[in-house]
Amino acid sequence: MQNKFTIGQMARLHDIPVKTLRYYDEIGLFEPYEVDPQTGYRYYTLEQFKKLDIIVYLKLMGVPLKEIKRKMEHSSLDEFIGTLAEYQQVTKEKIRHLQRVNAQLTTRMKELEQTRHINQIGAPFIKHLSSREVVQVKAEVGTLDGTESVLRDLKKKISHITPIMIGKVGFMLSVENTKKQQFTDYDGIFLLVESDISFKHELVTLIPEGDYASIYMREKRDTTGVYYDALLNFIKAEGYKAEGPFLIRRIVDSFISHHEEERLTEIQIRITS
Repeated sequence: MQNKFTIGQMARLHDIPVKTLRYYDEIGLFEPYEVDPQTGYRYYTLEQFKKLDIIVYLKLMGVPLKEIKRKMEHSSLDEFIGTLAEYQQVTKEKIRHLQRVNAQLTTRMKELEQTRHINQIGAPFIKHLSSREVVQVKAEVGTLDGTESVLRDLKKKISHITPIMIGKVGFMLSVENTKKQQFTDYDGIFLLVESDISFKHELVTLIPEGDYASIYMREKRDTTGVYYDALLNFIKAEGYKAEGPFLIRRIVDSFISHHEEERLTEIQIRITS
């Protein structure tokens, strides 16, 4: 048949599954020009290519099939331009989201690369940090199950605003618990919020700007108190006061690397003169 195409030929020419073309026919979105009454074979014409192109284009833009069908049946220039304008806005928002995700990934990759060059393991030092916005949950967390339970609950509440990215989760530990040798009885969990995200939530709080005594360790966790004692002794020797709690963040954990020598945890605590 001249200028007529079987459903298989249409599928190959437009890179669309045969199943999809059959579905478009069933819902009345894109029907064949002709159906053989004896064989049931569907045939399409060259003139239908443009319509299928428009359907594919609108679907790619995110327009639901039901909306495409309505617009194909009652189309006008103004309405078509309005449709494109509407989904152009949706596309812009997707681009902004992807740019934000890309910036977050770039920052995280840079931080991970920098861990290769950290050599002052176990040596306390002081650094000045700007204020940091965090999502904070105060809860006693002493087990992995407890931690995951709190994180999953937190994800339900705020993941539509800021994703829980690996390495952005930290723990709070009171000075009192370290003195009691209770090094895994955390007082809460915090999630660092990306600097380009601003939102209001009852769980959002601010880690204040200031000087922080910090120490790095390669161990999975300090179960002996050596690093906490080192920080507290350093703070006292330098003439400062510790303003708890300790902030513990595993920058490189066992999920990121199976090599123990690559794992890195930072412990911080705010100090005042």
